[in-house]
Amino acid sequence: MKAYINDTAHSIIKGETILDFVRRVENREAIPTMCQDDRLDNFGSCRVCSVEVAKEKNGSTKTLASCHTPVTEGLYIYHNTDKIKRLRKNIVELVLTDYPTDKLVAPENKAPTEFQKTIAQIGIPTIRYPKGDNHLTIEPDRAHPYIKSDLSQCINCYRCVRACEEIQGEMILNMSGRGFATRIIKGFDTTFDESACVSCGACVQTCPTEALTDKFETKTLIPDKTVQTTCTYCGVGCQLEVAVIDRKIRGIQAPKTAEVNEGHTCLKGRFAFQFYNHPDRLREPMIKKNGTFEVVTWEEAYDFVAKKLLYIKNKYGANAIGGFSSSRATNEENYLMQKMIRVAIGTNNIDGCARVCHAPTAFGMQQSFGTGAATNSIEDLKEADAIFLFGANPLKGHPVTGAKLKQAFMKGVTSIVVDPVKTTLAKLATHFLQIRPGTNVAILNMMAYYIITENLVKQDFIDTYTEMYDDFKNHVLALDMDALSELTGVAKTLVKNAAIAYANANRAMEFHGLGVTEHFQGSKTVMLLSNIAMMTGNVGRKGVGLNPLRGQNNVQGAADMGVQPHQGAGYLDVNDPEIQHYYAKKYRINKMPEKEGLKIPDMLNAAIEGKLKALYIMGEDTIMTDPNTNHSIKAFENLELIVVQELFMTATSKMADVILPASSYFEKNGTFTNGERRVQRVNKVIEPIGNTKPDGQIIIDMMHKLGYTQPTGLTYDAAKIIEEIADVIPFMKGLTWERLGTNGLQWPINADGTDTKTLHVNGAFKKGKGTFHHFDFEESPEIVEHGTNYPFILTTGRELEHYNSGTMTRRTDNQYLLAKDYLEVHPKDAKRKGVTNDDMVKIFSDRGSVTIPVKISKNVKKGVLRTTFHQPEVFINIITGSVGDKETLTPEYKVVAVDFEKI
Repeated sequence: MKAYINDTAHSIIKGETILDFVRRVENREAIPTMCQDDRLDNFGSCRVCSVEVAKEKNGSTKTLASCHTPVTEGLYIYHNTDKIKRLRKNIVELVLTDYPTDKLVAPENKAPTEFQKTIAQIGIPTIRYPKGDNHLTIEPDRAHPYIKSDLSQCINCYRCVRACEEIQGEMILNMSGRGFATRIIKGFDTTFDESACVSCGACVQTCPTEALTDKFETKTLIPDKTVQTTCTYCGVGCQLEVAVIDRKIRGIQAPKTAEVNEGHTCLKGRFAFQFYNHPDRLREPMIKKNGTFEVVTWEEAYDFVAKKLLYIKNKYGANAIGGFSSSRATNEENYLMQKMIRVAIGTNNIDGCARVCHAPTAFGMQQSFGTGAATNSIEDLKEADAIFLFGANPLKGHPVTGAKLKQAFMKGVTSIVVDPVKTTLAKLATHFLQIRPGTNVAILNMMAYYIITENLVKQDFIDTYTEMYDDFKNHVLALDMDALSELTGVAKTLVKNAAIAYANANRAMEFHGLGVTEHFQGSKTVMLLSNIAMMTGNVGRKGVGLNPLRGQNNVQGAADMGVQPHQGAGYLDVNDPEIQHYYAKKYRINKMPEKEGLKIPDMLNAAIEGKLKALYIMGEDTIMTDPNTNHSIKAFENLELIVVQELFMTATSKMADVILPASSYFEKNGTFTNGERRVQRVNKVIEPIGNTKPDGQIIIDMMHKLGYTQPTGLTYDAAKIIEEIADVIPFMKGLTWERLGTNGLQWPINADGTDTKTLHVNGAFKKGKGTFHHFDFEESPEIVEHGTNYPFILTTGRELEHYNSGTMTRRTDNQYLLAKDYLEVHPKDAKRKGVTNDDMVKIFSDRGSVTIPVKISKNVKKGVLRTTFHQPEVFINIITGSVGDKETLTPEYKVVAVDFEKI
């Protein structure tokens, strides 16, 4: 099929608009626009993109907006006629009657805005109409720490309003008034900081003028260079475009070509970068002498650590040493870290927060499917008929994916949310099951029961691709639904309706988070979620599957790289002699350690018992983030050596004997792997701050001091380490730095570089057949042992403004947006305890107590409390316990037996 541009025929693509067609054939500047943004639904309000069209050559023409008019076969398009030029100039003239005359052209030291480019393309008209002042008199809004508005420059294009609605789904911005008095309002006509704005910056990025800008002037600055890299915060893996001026980071935007975030990012990714050169950054190596840290050279620090580690190894054996790695570090650095512990020291005592938060996902899915990672891609949301969200609050923890989920919920897709907290998405969901914390297994057994009894199973899929279904079915049908309903606190009818909605969907896509994994029965819950997917045939197609929402930027990658005591790089079993020989050959050593290592809780216990003597920690604030803080402190106090590689003086750093200052992600190359198995580049933006070094360089230097020379050389080179990773990990065989490009690759990556969007296609489970498992609900030992004396259940979560322990975000202006942790309390519990909003209370458990302000909320059930763990002033992990998932020891942060009282 063909259409004509200025009488010349060109092939058209189905679904294109005239604007798409002309831009593709000619260039993006062929037709000017004002209200159009590729990320938004075409709106057609400004008419600057108008063109003349005819159904036949030399036929009568009609003037149409090209942005929302489909191109059809045989259409004749004239986009630059004298008539169209006059029309565009007239439109701009009307806009400029209420626009500052000093803003028509960019000053020499600034880049032109989109609108200034449009004016230059169309030409500055003579303004024949009376000058308006409706916009010119609006006072600027400077109250928000990041976003500025100067609505005197607003051209009423509606782009910010549409971005707020269509991209983020918040609908904070709107238009008020009529005619020339029409203007943008925020919330109920207030300031940005007083509105419910989530500070994502989508409005700033889309605004074609300087009506909306950020404090960094990102849109109009002229950078020395821009570098695309991957965000360091959550596991969504957003791509960022970082602007650098005079060797300093000056602003961040989201590239529209990024497949993961499609031109969007959240508050943290776009704005929370000031930590990188904060005065608190550790800048020099230090050794603690007589209780005080003293600055030393790198050589002194390396020699001290190596001498001490070798002394401990020779005296007590290699298993007296352990290592904690980091999900904030790159794949290459995690790979080198586990390699140093295993090869240079000789023990499998290597663990990290990938196991602390998401090990039940990996373990459970490996037992069910054979592979412990997301089965599908986030883009599959567009294909899903139903969305099942379990134990996650992605609007807070994974905001860009959360925004996509919210869009789907608001557009009416069948949605099921299971959570003890009534989150925003829960309020929007078709079905919301507000369970008692810790009863995940019970609610999933109920859902399975109703899917079976309503004859909604996909028997052909079960018979062809799975095993052990009958045992599972018989177990479920024998359960008492009345008893489980009482346990969970959810009515049977609600569960039945949700189960039927999931099973009836042609494509049902599941997402889960730490509300599934950080439980006593975490791994069992993941296996039951796998059962639900398999029994309904929701595996191995687009728009279905199990998709864990990874909390940290490189949780997936750290696990892939072997940061766990029982599996090496690529999830190979370190207990298997053949695997030991495989690794020894790849690492060019004679022998690998033969004994499975200790997990972090085991290492801490071993330290208290005097069996573990040294810890080498890369990028983990164990004291702040691990449960039962006093227990961790006791373990650390019993060690002979603590080495910490960090950005800041954290609670863990303060307990170290040696501090090795690391570079931030802006200061190094490497890769992160996001929650959909996508390996993406981390590109160095600036040189390392002070005397810091990338973690990978520090590890290579340390290995050399310990007697092992890295085959790729003594200089850290991410591309060379990737070659080694591809050689060692079978499912990354085709991985190279060059092949990653700007959008990365999803593993498994074949030898030719082709990647994999969907796992288990046509029932091709890695383990052969998908395996059903069955379990009874077990009450957490936390409740069994302490529930009588501590009658409230505390569950923990995250807030949008901060990231984990806040080490980075508290050193940005995010702290102005949220400066405190709060304890959410149901109104009836608050009344019984005599507390109101902002009252300080003491919350206590069997382990200790902390003080925290109260926020009264109906989002939690009576008897349930919720808080966050971002602020060190609260130190909530003093009261969390040591109960963990049976299979992986992942701590049960989500169920803590507590009580509280007003101070």
